[in-house]
Amino acid sequence: MKKELILLAVVSVSLTGCLQPTARSMGATLMPSPLTHRANPDSASQEISLAASGFYGHTGDAYNVENLNAGGGNVGVTYRLGGVLSPIFVNAAAGAFGGSLRFGCDKNSNCDKNSSFDQKYADWLESDEGSKSYSFWNVQERILAGADFNIGYAIFGAAGGVQLFQGGSDYDDMREKLDEDRIVNSIDDNNGVAAVTSVWLGSYLGRQGQYGNLVAEMDIFYKGDIDDWTSSIKWTYAHPSGFFGGAAYGNLMELTLFAGKQFVF
Repeated sequence: MKKELILLAVVSVSLTGCLQPTARSMGATLMPSPLTHRANPDSASQEISLAASGFYGHTGDAYNVENLNAGGGNVGVTYRLGGVLSPIFVNAAAGAFGGSLRFGCDKNSNCDKNSSFDQKYADWLESDEGSKSYSFWNVQERILAGADFNIGYAIFGAAGGVQLFQGGSDYDDMREKLDEDRIVNSIDDNNGVAAVTSVWLGSYLGRQGQYGNLVAEMDIFYKGDIDDWTSSIKWTYAHPSGFFGGAAYGNLMELTLFAGKQFVF
């Protein structure tokens, strides 16, 4: 049976060619804004917090883009219950970012300059249009609901919700043109919405978190087929004063550095 499937795949490729190179909206990246947690394990009372942060993102070569540099900011509000229900929370966040990038060829994203099927894209990359740097901008919104537990020094939990994005730029205009010319497969429209999930694991540092907390968070954006989902891993350190900072690694923006301040009411 396995041999028949391999033969079928070979025949299919010979008849239809390889998959087209893919392109995505930068809005499909996970929001750089991390989830913030209680400053210390004391959860007797309900809590409302406001977190504002700025970030810088860079991609050397990933998902058929290269030399990407971006900057922006995010604001998030979190409501946490107290007492027995203290793990339950709701978070709403919004932000915007923009920058510049060039089209590239990433073999992990259906692109291979050496394949005859992708020769049109390879030729375009060598053209005046293909060698240009393009601007982009996106606005994002996210709503999450979940549970954030702490036992002793440990912090862990999960949340789910939706993320929306809106964008428009030279980069998006060119994605559409290349899609119309059947040179690339543009997965996302300029506007979109999809389900997101977050899971995290971390620790309070010192007694009652007197030195802050350190948390690793993984986010997934479920847009398109399973091969087209985007993800990111964030590492965040938060000080008891409310200042926080960290780094994230993701599909569209490879490396993101962020810092901000949380205010608790």
